[in-house]
Amino acid sequence: MLGKRSKMFFMLSLLALVVAIILAAWGFPKIVSKQIQKNVQLDNSSVMFEKWRKLPMPLTFKVYVFNVTNVEDVNTGARPKLAEIGPYVYKEYRERTILGYGENDTIKYMLKKHFVFDPEASGGLTEDDEITVINFSYMAAILTVQEMMPSLAGVVNQALEQFFSNLNDAFLRVKVKDLFFDGIPVSCSGNHSALGLICGKLKAEAPPTMRPNEDGTGFYFSMFSHMNKTETGPYEMVRGRDDLSELGHIIAYKGKNTMKNFWASDQYCGQLNGSDASIYPPIDENNVPDKLYTFEPEVCRSMFASLMGKTMVYNMTAYHYEVTRDALASKSANPSHKCFCKNNWSGSHDGCLLMGVLNLMPCQGAPAIASLPHFYLASEELLDYFNGGISPDREKHNTYVYLEPVTGVVLKGLRRLQFNIELRNIPSVPQLANVRTGLFPMLW
Repeated sequence: MLGKRSKMFFMLSLLALVVAIILAAWGFPKIVSKQIQKNVQLDNSSVMFEKWRKLPMPLTFKVYVFNVTNVEDVNTGARPKLAEIGPYVYKEYRERTILGYGENDTIKYMLKKHFVFDPEASGGLTEDDEITVINFSYMAAILTVQEMMPSLAGVVNQALEQFFSNLNDAFLRVKVKDLFFDGIPVSCSGNHSALGLICGKLKAEAPPTMRPNEDGTGFYFSMFSHMNKTETGPYEMVRGRDDLSELGHIIAYKGKNTMKNFWASDQYCGQLNGSDASIYPPIDENNVPDKLYTFEPEVCRSMFASLMGKTMVYNMTAYHYEVTRDALASKSANPSHKCFCKNNWSGSHDGCLLMGVLNLMPCQGAPAIASLPHFYLASEELLDYFNGGISPDREKHNTYVYLEPVTGVVLKGLRRLQFNIELRNIPSVPQLANVRTGLFPMLW
């Protein structure tokens, strides 16, 4: 959360940007639309361009973790009891490197993020805090084996006991800084025959959360290190010079104009829709779109927020868009979502997940599941798994955005995403032989 001075500076900067764009056209009715287009399009001379290329002030990145308070009971079959800790607050700096311009009014760029811990905004929480969370990387490994070669889960688990130190159960006792960015060390130095296969597979195609250590004898696991000080992309986006209504539309990511390689060959699931959430076109108040699309690289798909109405933000007119149940519908509620179904969770129905959760396996290479925080808008079946600590609330846990219609500038917005993985009962694995199966959150 920003301090009062930072909030005031942000509000004044935002207001100044919107006013500058509008005043550039004020008093010349015949050329208003051209002037607005000139100042919001992604052109080197526009008011918007440099602020889009390099944000003038950092965004706020907050992380809440789910601390497990009854590990011993969970290990004997009890329902998990969680305690949310946070927010751990980081300043998120963003800068784009322009790679070039296309013939079809497009711009190609790489996006770089840099996270800096903010002790003051974190309110006494520190990166040295010790927490107990689900062992995400261990569960990802054993679930992958269980799906591919279930009869070998017990044998491979013996190798994983050498790969992960102190593997007494499916939970991690770890410092926040190691879980988020610094990394939790895992070793390839054991003598189990399957360990070489595991490490060889990781060296060939490690998920984003795993990075090799300095001497090549193992890896580090962390949730966000791959996002920090590294460039992602390239993105290819419409500049809005020829058609302002297409401003910000992502037409390609990493050289692909579709996500079909993640979601089979289906046109609906693989389609690239919307912007990267940094810029939107002005809104035609005679034809206000009922859905606002954003491309989300973390889940390899486009998501949409639904129009909730017109309101006032910072004394300016704004259109309010919010993620609703429709965007997270299960196949039974929305048959077109069938193409998102992948059979990598024992709680799936015909290979499809329940209402309110998103499959990250095709995108991240690990059996992770995303949702809104506290399983907001998700199936009640997911909530019944817990003995406490999960309490969905629209005000606290939804994703929304408010857009100023004349310029398309984001006046206010929050994007929230929770990362989960299945805790599965596997009789042949000692650490999992007595646990209760369910979808387990780590953080949001």
